[in-house]
Amino acid sequence: MKPGEIYWASLEDGGRRPVLVVSIEPLNRGDHVVALPFTSTRYEDRRNLPTSVPFRAKEFGLAKDCVAAAEAVTVVDKALLDTAGGPIGSLSQGRMRDVVRAIGRTIGAECEPV
Repeated sequence: MKPGEIYWASLEDGGRRPVLVVSIEPLNRGDHVVALPFTSTRYEDRRNLPTSVPFRAKEFGLAKDCVAAAEAVTVVDKALLDTAGGPIGSLSQGRMRDVVRAIGRTIGAECEPV
């Protein structure tokens, strides 16, 4: 499992949604990953927030216009991820850079991917 990959997750709040893996590969070999949930709720409002990264339907395997919500970074048990068919998509380096910057804005730091 690599940073930038998108998987369907059955989250503990009862919802099923895509999540973006942001943790590094050595951490992803364990039982958990650090991920950002995607949400399509209030897309028009959220797409311009500094802590959200907007995506259009069909971009990187996503079904709807949605945002990756950097303010909702979370740890996800890998047992909750649908990994059987592999990732539904994988971000380009440029889009992953956007995500890392949004995480930085969430925590008040300037961040760049390595």
